[in-house]
Amino acid sequence: MTRTDDQLLEKPIVIVGAPRSGTTVLGEIFRHHGKLAYLLEPRLTWRWGNDRESDMLQVEDAREDVVAHIRKRFADAVRSAGRERLLENTPSNSLRMPFVERVLPECRFVHVIRNGEDSVLSILQFWRQFSGGVRSDKLFARLKEISPRQIPHYAVEFAKRVFPGSMAGVRVWGPRLPGIEQIVRELGILPACCLQWRLCVESARQFGRSLPSTRYFECRLEDMCGDLVREVQDFCELEHDPAVWEYFEKNFDPTLTGARRAIATREELDTIRQWIEPTMQWLDDPDRSDR
Repeated sequence: MTRTDDQLLEKPIVIVGAPRSGTTVLGEIFRHHGKLAYLLEPRLTWRWGNDRESDMLQVEDAREDVVAHIRKRFADAVRSAGRERLLENTPSNSLRMPFVERVLPECRFVHVIRNGEDSVLSILQFWRQFSGGVRSDKLFARLKEISPRQIPHYAVEFAKRVFPGSMAGVRVWGPRLPGIEQIVRELGILPACCLQWRLCVESARQFGRSLPSTRYFECRLEDMCGDLVREVQDFCELEHDPAVWEYFEKNFDPTLTGARRAIATREELDTIRQWIEPTMQWLDDPDRSDR
């Protein structure tokens, strides 16, 4: 029996978190579950109809045509994969969870948080790599995802990525904060990385904790282990699948989660702490302990 789009989008799982915080680690673990269709960063699908806005979309941006388009794309992806539920991972969704909630009202949010210093240092590395060009597989994925009405808006962005030395302007990597190009011009890339981490973490936790405990689960990358994977699985109401555990046991390396601080310069760490220390203290406040 053919399942409807609404049936395919029952209780979708949405992984959120700042960039380079472990969302892909968790996504890769659960993509091996036989019932889940995994979508990794369908950025242009989420931005359809709001292409000129930042990534911090609001509830009012989830207009009827926008919701219908996104849900159709996601349902088609689940159907094409021959699976039963959607597993989606886009770090920018951390900035717009009320918008995501309007599009996928039954979703389960799983928020992955990584030590802020390590996360920011990893974001910084990707900004620097991005300034030198673009991965062809990433570009191809975007070209497959884009709809005809989005082509005029993203043509310049694509050109900047393919020919990074030929076009002026700031080339942005990661979540598009409001005014991020000006932030980079006036403050530099490292403060922009810090603000990306802060706003993603703060926005996701603030909204997530307003939801029932059955809808929002928060975890730390540094705590990743078999027991935590089981907790996430139970929260998402997923049955046991040996492929998940086989992948986790063979591929997860806990020693990598804190490696970047060991090679960072003192100046980098001082700057990062200046920008993110209040948020790190808030995360560690015992009165706001993880669920």
